[in-house]
Amino acid sequence: MCATVLVTSLSVAAASPPSIATLRARVDRLEATLANQERINAALSQHFDEIQGRLAVLDDRIRATSRRLDQLRRRTAATGRRLQSDAVDAYVFSSNGAHTMALFTQNPSQAAATSVYERAIIGNVTATEVAYQNQVSIVAADRRNLGAQRGAVANATREAEAVRVQHNLLLVKTNHEIASMGRALRHLVLEAAIQAARAAAAAGNREGAFGSSGVAGQLGGTQGTVLSLKGFSGSIAGSASGNAAGMRAFNAAKSQIGVPYVWGGEAPGGGFDCSGLTQWSWGQAGISIPRTAAAQYVTLPHVSLTALQPGDLLFYFNLDGDNQVDHVVMYGGSGPYGSQTTIAADQTGTTIQLQPAFTYGLIGAARP
Repeated sequence: MCATVLVTSLSVAAASPPSIATLRARVDRLEATLANQERINAALSQHFDEIQGRLAVLDDRIRATSRRLDQLRRRTAATGRRLQSDAVDAYVFSSNGAHTMALFTQNPSQAAATSVYERAIIGNVTATEVAYQNQVSIVAADRRNLGAQRGAVANATREAEAVRVQHNLLLVKTNHEIASMGRALRHLVLEAAIQAARAAAAAGNREGAFGSSGVAGQLGGTQGTVLSLKGFSGSIAGSASGNAAGMRAFNAAKSQIGVPYVWGGEAPGGGFDCSGLTQWSWGQAGISIPRTAAAQYVTLPHVSLTALQPGDLLFYFNLDGDNQVDHVVMYGGSGPYGSQTTIAADQTGTTIQLQPAFTYGLIGAARP
């Protein structure tokens, strides 16, 4: 699928070396910024993961401490009940009868009886309770300490997440700016390439029209400032006839002449992008091909650029500086530009039309 092209006020005259060079420089700067932001983002993500790890450890320790506290309470309660029972048994069954009877026949409010009972029954339980409270205090203090640590780490986690979110927004913004500049760059390069081919065709200079040199001259003579891959450096050649499927595909594409370019479009009569048109056209010939230009280039059988037939697809690389196959046109073989006639949905603001072939950024051809 071709890259979206911004609807801008760029005119034909804008396809000049300073404009393209400026856009290319801006894309390069943005890509450098993006690379630095991605490094920072990786460090932030690692820091966030480390904090999350600390938080998980503290949560485990808090849970373990809470379990200890619960076990201590249950164990102490059971011990208290057992001590009470043992104390009563010891007092009743180990004392002489007279003393025992005296205890239980006295008025319960009398001090002597109360003192005996408290020493025998409550004394041991109280000692156990004191020990229990000491242990509870230690464990509770440990849990409070862990809770305070967890609160601090949780705050650090929220702060780290906020920083990471803000940085991700910067990444999104930078990526959007790179895409926007890339689309504008593609618009200029593609427009310049087509105009150079048209001008050379009108002058009858076939070789200059369709070779890379014609486009390079219009773009300032230095392709390296625009494309990282020069592409095919010669001229293409082909015939006006081919197999039945290819002819049907080309005729289907011609039936859409005048239909507007629409990014992501694949609707006959409504709008196509470059690869949407080629996919639909070959579909009318009964052959299914992938949706995007890059996928078409990778999966379809390649053919020689000097032995083309109608319906063959020509692929272009890196027109917008993204190091991807980003444009595809269909070879026609005959038409207003003779054996160099192609048909394409180029970019926003244009319609599907016949146009002369150009080889600026051309990297190969395929026949479905």
